[in-house]
Amino acid sequence: MITEEYLKDNFLTAYFVDNERQNIEVQTTTEDKKSVFTTIIPFKEANPQYQALNKFMSLDQLHESTHEKTKGEHEQYKEQALKFAKEAGLTVGNDNSDIVKKLIEYITKNTNNEDELFALKLGLFEVEDIRDSEREEIKKSIRQSKSKAEILLNALKIICKK
Repeated sequence: MITEEYLKDNFLTAYFVDNERQNIEVQTTTEDKKSVFTTIIPFKEANPQYQALNKFMSLDQLHESTHEKTKGEHEQYKEQALKFAKEAGLTVGNDNSDIVKKLIEYITKNTNNEDELFALKLGLFEVEDIRDSEREEIKKSIRQSKSKAEILLNALKIICKK
């Protein structure tokens, strides 16, 4: 139970846990200060637990704490997602040579992989110059190409307007 007496010696922090801002998570230590535990309390001004919390953290501070926690979680999520993407080889560095290496590797490895050929064709037909081109014979050549290099060569004929 959250009381003013208990919070006086054990309060750590608090923040809203839902977007509607109806529930607050209060973090406190145990009496021996060796463990941390949380208690969820409803956000109601008449609630005695909220009134006790309000002695240690104002509503503005509660909103700020919630913002900081959310911001921190968002940063952790981005860092973790980037870490997974790097481990999976889905990213390239800011160095353009990395992009060029990845592009060359993509074109020259698994040159006849049906899934990659299909994805490349689909991606190229999303390019406005290719999609809207009236050069139907070259567009047909892209669709019928059997390798990544052939697909790109035909696509470049449209893009370079040759």
